Amino acid sequence: MPATFIVGFNLAVICAFARAGGVIVGAARSLVQHRRFAVVRFGAVEAITLFEPAALAAAAYVLLVGRESSASVPAGDAIAALAGGLISLVGLGLCIWTLLSWRQLFVGHALLPEQELVTGGAYALVRHPVYLGAILIWCGLSLCFLSPVAAAVTVLYVIPVYLLYIRSEEALMLASFGARYREYRRHVPMLVPGLHASRD
Repeated sequence: MPATFIVGFNLAVICAFARAGGVIVGAARSLVQHRRFAVVRFGAVEAITLFEPAALAAAAYVLLVGRESSASVPAGDAIAALAGGLISLVGLGLCIWTLLSWRQLFVGHALLPEQELVTGGAYALVRHPVYLGAILIWCGLSLCFLSPVAAAVTVLYVIPVYLLYIRSEEALMLASFGARYREYRRHVPMLVPGLHASRD
């Protein structure tokens, strides 16, 4: 069981740091490209969401420092760690797939000049795959360490703030792409694959 715990633990922590680092790189890239954006939206929701990647890195670090010795981990905790690590890996994989689906992906709410509506790849699964990936990494980290604090942050901060963030983003997309985005919304669910899109 120690090996199971170590694998799950390493997966969850690596995925958390990889996503936080990826967002930092993406934010730097977005700032460099700021003058190229045709439309930029930045309000309270976008500001509150800025703290999420830093909170993820901080949570991963605190859990990393405070972890138990793998030799004394009960079987149930080892299984939870592995399950959490695998969920985090799925989340990171979804983030990477999103980037491969749209190479111009950037941090924040904005539109590039002559930007096209992206509906293929990860965007054919859900409308907001990178946010689903972030939520899965948080859930995986919480389960891996059986951490009520990380779970509370996920439920009380991460999920609500991303739902608000999505609402703001979709308003921008509707204003920019109109009927094409409405049609896309009718066929592709917001965050839960397989959920009928009209329930969003």
